[in-house]
Amino acid sequence: MQRIRPTAHHSTRHHAAHHDPTPDHSAGYHHHDHDGPAHHAVHHHAPGGVRPADHLDGFEAQTGGTPAGAWNVSNRDCSGTGSASIDTSVARTGSRSLRINGGEGYCNHVFVKSSTALTGTIWYARFYIRHATALPAAHITLVAMRDTNDGGRDLRMGGQNTKLQWNREGDDQTLPVQSPAGVALSVALPTNVWSCVEFMVNGANGQMQTWVGGTDVPGLREDGVPTQDIDQQWLNRTYRPALTDFRLGWESYGVGLDTVWYDDVAVSTTRIGC
Repeated sequence: MQRIRPTAHHSTRHHAAHHDPTPDHSAGYHHHDHDGPAHHAVHHHAPGGVRPADHLDGFEAQTGGTPAGAWNVSNRDCSGTGSASIDTSVARTGSRSLRINGGEGYCNHVFVKSSTALTGTIWYARFYIRHATALPAAHITLVAMRDTNDGGRDLRMGGQNTKLQWNREGDDQTLPVQSPAGVALSVALPTNVWSCVEFMVNGANGQMQTWVGGTDVPGLREDGVPTQDIDQQWLNRTYRPALTDFRLGWESYGVGLDTVWYDDVAVSTTRIGC
């Protein structure tokens, strides 16, 4: 299902580096049957290319048109025109992918939730994404994870001002700051091609890091050192997430709709690689 190939990983940050926090190998996925100052780089490499993941899914086991079994449609609060399906005409590897037809406006959202719960205190994820329409200026979400340390609200990865961002639902803080300088430190997702997106969230110290195509994205890093236009506002309070689920989809909070495909999704306790 997953084609393994050597991949070089780089960090583009020009500031001083420090050692990685020691991963908590008790963390990750747990299967169940139910539904300013110097900014320090945090380097997490995947030596030798792709590492085995605790949970890897290319949707090849899906036999119907609607996600089932390991993945189920999950819409909070309301539902509308958004839809999720298993697509046999578009795939990165194998013959299937998850297709999201994301509508405009909150209630036209749609997510597909993994039946495998997040556990532990450090999470690495990797997914391939392809989409048809450039990210809008309005805020959207692509990945959502419930945080029990933030009142059950979501930690969300998505976009705003046409670039990728993180958003904390509890207080609506963004990473990076949505200033012109902050937005410039993130990246856009190209359309009609597969992009490899990886991220790390450390619940023990709150640190976060994101890679696109194996390259660190400076504006999507929280390393505990407040830096203007990046994580200074994010660090205005102590944040130690306790993530419990993993959802892929589309949610728009203004103008913006898209068709999105996901494939070769993996979650682990160490960096997986592209």
